[in-house]
Amino acid sequence: MMAVLQQLDKSGCGCDGDDRTRGLMPIDKALAIGLDLTQAVTETETVPLSQALGRVLAKSVLTQAMTPPFDNSGMDGYAIRVADLAGRGPWSLPVSDRVAAGDDRAVVLSSGSVMRIFTGAPVPEGADAVIMQERVALNEGMIEFSHLPELGQNIRRAGEDMPLGVEVLPRGRLIGARAIAAAASAGVGQVTVFRKLRVALLMTGGEVVPAGQVLSHGVIWDVNTPMMIAALSAANIEIIAVERVEDSLEEMTKAVFRLSSQVDMIITTGGVSVGDEDHAHGALIGAGGKIAVAGVAIKPGKPITIGQIGKTIYVGLPGNPVSAFVTWSIFGASILAKLSGGTKRIDLRRHVIASKTLTHKTGRCEFRPATIIGHRDNGIEVVDTLSAVHSARLGPLTNADGLIMIPGDIEEIVKGDLLEFLPFGKS
Repeated sequence: MMAVLQQLDKSGCGCDGDDRTRGLMPIDKALAIGLDLTQAVTETETVPLSQALGRVLAKSVLTQAMTPPFDNSGMDGYAIRVADLAGRGPWSLPVSDRVAAGDDRAVVLSSGSVMRIFTGAPVPEGADAVIMQERVALNEGMIEFSHLPELGQNIRRAGEDMPLGVEVLPRGRLIGARAIAAAASAGVGQVTVFRKLRVALLMTGGEVVPAGQVLSHGVIWDVNTPMMIAALSAANIEIIAVERVEDSLEEMTKAVFRLSSQVDMIITTGGVSVGDEDHAHGALIGAGGKIAVAGVAIKPGKPITIGQIGKTIYVGLPGNPVSAFVTWSIFGASILAKLSGGTKRIDLRRHVIASKTLTHKTGRCEFRPATIIGHRDNGIEVVDTLSAVHSARLGPLTNADGLIMIPGDIEEIVKGDLLEFLPFGKS
């Protein structure tokens, strides 16, 4: 089996030197420029842990006490003193007391006896092991057993999970359910997070109307607006404005200038090509901004534009929905993650195997929607994809599990070749 990609961290995408991409920027370079432009927000706020899901930590979380805070039983059973077990057994010892989770008594285990204990209960003073209840027979207040426990068996020691004052969550961590569990376990009831990002959506295209309206001749339903609202639906994002602007340089310039003082990122869809009705570039410059990336060697989504006006990041997505989705996934989402203050960006790419032979026109690095259809014996997934991608056809994207990447310098993918795969999220 030939491997098309040997390493996931391969530099570039094979599109740097092809004549057909002259004037287009390689994907890696375009993304690096976009990230270099981006400065994370610095303002913070403190929120209750119950409201922290999806936010980004601005201050690390430290343990407020040892976890667990005291020696406790790891299971239901009997607390014993191992030194009391003389000889080879079996042994028979009386049950002197009972201790359950939440019991705050200062109990002492008498020599020559055992104490009934439940999971999470404090280990009595003098006890140095817990024997599980399944290993004993209870008979008229006595337990009988023949298995000699080891010192410390089934005891969870104070601080063995997290000592006092150690960092359990670093600054820049996106808070999920596991992070909330760790903070709660550390005794932290509120956390300091970066403020929410303020984002504006400017949608162009006089030919679109909201889904559900009756279509007249020459009009199509608006896909990009609900798609991008959904893509931005996160706890650390506040959508300040969703506006449809006329396909007019003057109107678009006014909108970009007005919103640039209100938000951290402006996202436009459509108008980033070079047609007579494409005004995004001129509007950004006219509003006092600058263009850093204008055209990338990617398919679909070649017109993707990245710029800046003041401290506000501008991301201009193509108008075709598939192009908009792909370029947002590759560029916009990464830029937004840095803007949010997040420091841990997990690379979810992995290798998969092509289920059939594919041809590719060299020049631009191509992303195609792909579906996982099985696994090889070695566990590597097998994916299926269409022979070509069309930027206005949503069907293949809707049912796909992710995107495969075909490098710009590859003419043919043979069945069984390795491909790079970027999985979609849960949606």
